Order: sequence, then C-alpha cells, then structure tokens
Amino acid sequence: MPLPRFRNMDVIPIEEEGKPVFIIRDNEGLFDHTLRLPPMAFVVASMLDGVREIKGIQDAIAAQFQGTVVPEEELKTIVEDLDKNLLLESKRVSDKRNEIIEEFARLPNRPTRFAGLSYAKEPDDLKKELGAFYDAAGGAGQPGTNTESDAEEVSAIIAPHIDFPRGGICYTHPYRQISERSQADLYVILGVAHVSPPNPFVVSAKGFETPFGTVKADTELIEKLSQRIPGCFENEQVHRNEHSAEFQAVFLKYARPKADFQVLPILCSTFEPHCGDSSPSTSGQIEEFLQALSEVTKESGKKVCFVGGVDFAHVGPRFGDQVELDQKLVDWMVEEDRKSIDKIVEGNAEGFWSSVMQDGNRRHVCGLSATYSLLRILKGKTGTRLDYGYAAD
Repeated sequence: MPLPRFRNMDVIPIEEEGKPVFIIRDNEGLFDHTLRLPPMAFVVASMLDGVREIKGIQDAIAAQFQGTVVPEEELKTIVEDLDKNLLLESKRVSDKRNEIIEEFARLPNRPTRFAGLSYAKEPDDLKKELGAFYDAAGGAGQPGTNTESDAEEVSAIIAPHIDFPRGGICYTHPYRQISERSQADLYVILGVAHVSPPNPFVVSAKGFETPFGTVKADTELIEKLSQRIPGCFENEQVHRNEHSAEFQAVFLKYARPKADFQVLPILCSTFEPHCGDSSPSTSGQIEEFLQALSEVTKESGKKVCFVGGVDFAHVGPRFGDQVELDQKLVDWMVEEDRKSIDKIVEGNAEGFWSSVMQDGNRRHVCGLSATYSLLRILKGKTGTRLDYGYAAD
C-alpha cells in the first residue's frame, strides 16, 4: 500500500553544533511551532511521493546512499512520527484541516495572527514601533496634512508584505500617501495566498482584528461580489494564517486611525496553473473575477483604494536556486526587479507579467498574481516608485 505523501512544507537546511538539521515550517498553519528533522527523517520524508511503499523507500535510499539498508521497522517508525507531527497527507491531516475550516467559519472576524510575533502586541508599543520606521533613516517621515487642495486622491498603493523588522521602513512610503492623500471608504486588499490553493482568488467576508482595533469588512459589497462569483469563498480558511493581508490591515489602521473605512480582503493564488506561460487574460476564470471586482467596486459609489500587499524576488539557495547568494546574484535581482517595477509605474499589466515570466519566473517573484490583478483593475493608470529594498536571510 502506498505511503502518504510529504506535505508541501517550507524546508530550511541548517547546521546545529556542526550537524545538519532540517527546519520545517508550516505555511498552511496546521501547526504553529517549528520542527527539526534529523537527516534520515528528512531523507525519508523527501521520498514520500504518495506512490512509493516501504520497499520502494528502502530501494531508493540504497540507490542514493551507496547501498545503505534501512530496516523496515525503522522506516515505519519514521513514517509514523512524521504523520503524528502532521507532515504527511494522511487522514490525520485531513481531519485537522476540517477542524480548522469549521473553527474559522464560526468566527465573526479574523483574529490577529502575528501580533507578538512579527510586530508588537500592545497598541502603544505598536504605535511606537511603526512610528520609528517613519523616522528612521530612509523612512518616509511622519505624515502631515497635505495642504495641496488639488492633490489627487491616491487610487492604489503597492506595499511589502515582508515582516516589519526587515521591511518596516519600506512600508512607510506608500502608507504616508494613504495618510495624506486617501479618504477612501473601502480598501480592497490584494494579498498573496502563499499556500497556493487551486482557485485563483480567495475572498473573505471577515474583518481583521488588530492591536489598534478591528478593521471591518464591507460585507454588503462582498455579498454582491459573491453573487457574481459564487465560488469566491472557496478555501477561505487560507486567510487564517496568511500575513500578506494582515500586515496591510495593521498599517491602514495606523495610517488612518480615526477613519471609519472598511476592507475587502482577497488573496491571490498562483495564476500559472490557469494560464501557463501565457497572459492571465487568457483564463476565463481570472477574467471573470477581475471584471466582477471592477464592476461591484465601481457600482458601490464609494471611494475605493486598492492595496497590493506583495513582495518581489526571492533568490538564492534558501529558495531552491543552485547558486550562492553573492553580490553578482543580488545585482542581477535588483536590476530585474527594477525592470518589473518600471512596468508597474507605466501601468502596464501585460508588460509586468512578461517581465517576470520571460525566464519562467526565475526570480520566484512573490506577488506576481496580485500585482498583475491590481494593474488590470487600474486600467493603465500610471504611478510613482517610492522605495525599494531587499533583505538577506
């Protein structure tokens, strides 16, 4: 009987006390802790493809490691331990997923997930933390009242979704624009579904709890969207553990602390399964959603601002590249990111998509789908590059 498949996990090889260890993180959020696998357990896990049986694992290990024979009972014990720790696509994991889905469905709002982890949990501490990013070298400076009476209302921003300690300064530039040039009633957040569910867009009707208070969802408009796209709530539970939209909600509350705005949270999954190397405009499912979103926001009569919570290149061994992380790689990454950002500034959705996909997305751009969607909705509106940075892991 085939053994269950190893789940799609975030695996980081490191050394501890001179010995190799494999750090396992679960982006899906079935567990919150970090697991460490010794080499043999990781080797076995990497060979669990949902097809092999115990004998197949033994043969594969013997072929790869110069005839090494691992006893059947030892392999069974390793597989059982992997399953107990929710690392395999088994009934135990399926039951856990169903439990999470039911639990999340009952909640009126999405609880804060990263307060106390990626940013301060207490409101006063968080206010100081975010304020320090504005004041730091390279920060945008504290927002003030824009005295230009003819200043154009900002219709969209693109902000990072990296954790605040590494990217907080970069966040301040778009969010100063929100403080000074936005009176929006509704912010449509286009984040990234890092676990890549099969549907290209995942809408949630839940607001966001933050240390600054709850950011309410526009449930009336979301209901109208769901009437046009009946399956838009499918896999809504991925919002539970996703940081890309939560971080925007926190900065929105900081940027407009007294405003009574609402949000429409949308996570964008990987588009490639729907369009391959072609433009997403060739996918009827993607086109139908983007058209519906444009129409319901326009028909609402509200002031709407779109927020892209995205990152750009992820390169180096940490992301599967068979090259060292050196200055040459960094220079290439920065130059290619610049080319893509130039297309964003032009408002060129198709040009942006092509700039990333021309080499098969060699940069592993995180935010490709969300950025493309935002540009499509803006229909050619031009923009301004405010800031760019990168962090080495």
